[in-house]
Amino acid sequence: MIRACDVDEAVGRWPQYAAGLRWLDEFVTQPHPELGRPGAVCPRLAPALRARVVWMVTVHVPAYTSDQAVLTGRLLMRLFSELAEESDRSDTTLLAFFPDLPADRAADFIDGGHRLLRNELAEHGLMLGEFHPASTVGSVHNRALPVMRSPEPMFAVRTMTPHDLLFADQPDTPPAERLAYLLHFDRHVSARLSPAARTQLYARIAAARTASRTGASS
Repeated sequence: MIRACDVDEAVGRWPQYAAGLRWLDEFVTQPHPELGRPGAVCPRLAPALRARVVWMVTVHVPAYTSDQAVLTGRLLMRLFSELAEESDRSDTTLLAFFPDLPADRAADFIDGGHRLLRNELAEHGLMLGEFHPASTVGSVHNRALPVMRSPEPMFAVRTMTPHDLLFADQPDTPPAERLAYLLHFDRHVSARLSPAARTQLYARIAAARTASRTGASS
């Protein structure tokens, strides 16, 4: 494991770090004309990089299944908690790379693991990002822009913020899962919301609760 700011020391052994850092510099921390809003693709990352609280780690997995991804995600959650104790938890970011993961298994491993892990991490006030070269996950403001498409398969762990209310209504998320996410968000973030945003949150919770009871998709 290494801080992103010290990655030059490890690129000889782990070229994934160099590819990942180049992607962060050229795409993630930059504005994009198709993003659908002003500002960087991820507004949080540049400040975290400047604060030296972005960490990179490589993970070797014995199997390429969703179940293995879940075990890995739980390990990363514990590792993130240890890192966050040493710095500002709100800015700390952990990027996990999988150098042994075959390209044709990356989508199932990363996306499948994310589906199973998303609410488990949200229960602890954390967000899990899912990235790989074939990702089709689009921006909230422009679904046609694949913002999770990265040069290397990767999980990212960070703390939940008020901005993450935008991610409650992802396409194809079952109502029960949406409700669980919103309730976790309420517990960890609602105190930091404006009155208007809190009202919007509770309206979404009520709608998700109704939808989960009726089996509706919205």
